[in-house]
Amino acid sequence: MANEIHIDYTAGSTLYAVIRDGQGKVWYPASQVFEIWGTSERDADDYDIVMADKSGSRYAGSFDSNVPAGRYSVQIFLQAGAYPVDTDGLVGGAKIRWSGTGEITADKVLVNKAVQDKSTGAIEYYDDDDQTVLLTLTPNDAQTEITRTAS
Repeated sequence: MANEIHIDYTAGSTLYAVIRDGQGKVWYPASQVFEIWGTSERDADDYDIVMADKSGSRYAGSFDSNVPAGRYSVQIFLQAGAYPVDTDGLVGGAKIRWSGTGEITADKVLVNKAVQDKSTGAIEYYDDDDQTVLLTLTPNDAQTEITRTAS
């Protein structure tokens, strides 16, 4: 996938994004781990994800495919100088539910195929690639509940 991160902002700007987990840790792409901001004296230049100017005041960046599946916050900053620094101003943010290969959105779950395993009753909902399982619903023995497990 690509261009999951997007924002409308003044044309001609230099923007970058950072990804944070539910504990507030930031994604460090070089080591492919979440860590506390500033570990080993790292700064914004170590955590940034480039946002490309797509013209018409639209910017887009790609979510790192090495980030494990989960829910994340994305912060978008305006780069003031030659490279990202910790004092750059925050201009936007978003939340992304990540499958490990792409963003999970309600429209994907509703429009793509679902397959039920007759022996377990588990229903798997697939991404538009027909291979990536986005969600699994499994009825329990009492058949009064369904457990949802994101893949």
